[in-house]
Amino acid sequence: MIDDLKPQINTAEIRKRLHLDKDSDEWQSVEEMIDQAAGVIRPKAVYKLCYIDRKEDNAVLIKGVRLQSRVLRKNLEPVERVFPFVITIGPELEEMARSCDDYLEQYYFDTIANVALQDTIQCLRTALQNQYKLEKLSYMSVGSLEDWPLSEQRPLFSLLGDVEAAIGVRLAPSMLMHPAKSESGIFFPAETTFFNCQLCPRDNCESRKAAFDPEMAREYGLTG
Repeated sequence: MIDDLKPQINTAEIRKRLHLDKDSDEWQSVEEMIDQAAGVIRPKAVYKLCYIDRKEDNAVLIKGVRLQSRVLRKNLEPVERVFPFVITIGPELEEMARSCDDYLEQYYFDTIANVALQDTIQCLRTALQNQYKLEKLSYMSVGSLEDWPLSEQRPLFSLLGDVEAAIGVRLAPSMLMHPAKSESGIFFPAETTFFNCQLCPRDNCESRKAAFDPEMAREYGLTG
């Protein structure tokens, strides 16, 4: 369990997502909200170093737990060890957003929280790279692609023990996580950086990190 992650909230990314001019009065207000958010987020992560038991056609077995995903299986072809993880920024920022009567302010806080979570994931990536002397790490998150749906949350969580006791993240019957600003997945060594976005054709996604790659989707067997 890691509870000393210190993400630097990416203000440029927040401003980009909100489409605000840096000299506008509205942006000045958002900057104050970012300062408030930085004071209440409580980043925590739990992870485990695991070795792959077996690779099947469209699944991998890790410590006896079967994870079903064609994309995950292909990404782990050259890999022997992986790092399942769950990470959160805590419930405090969500609670702050809910306490706002202004729906626009709620939206601003939500955007700040999403960016803070992504920045916290990058902190975890750096921590793992330093700890295990790894040059590059990519990751896949559960539920980000149809090929690895939210139903895979339970087996992933089972690899990590009592996640709720460790960092306060629990699974609802729907397989959504609480607090909502949490993410689960697997880090793995990779020669080239992999983004789930490269295989997702969804338009107008503010969290997109890379363009949809139709050729790559065909390579992974996700399109005809």
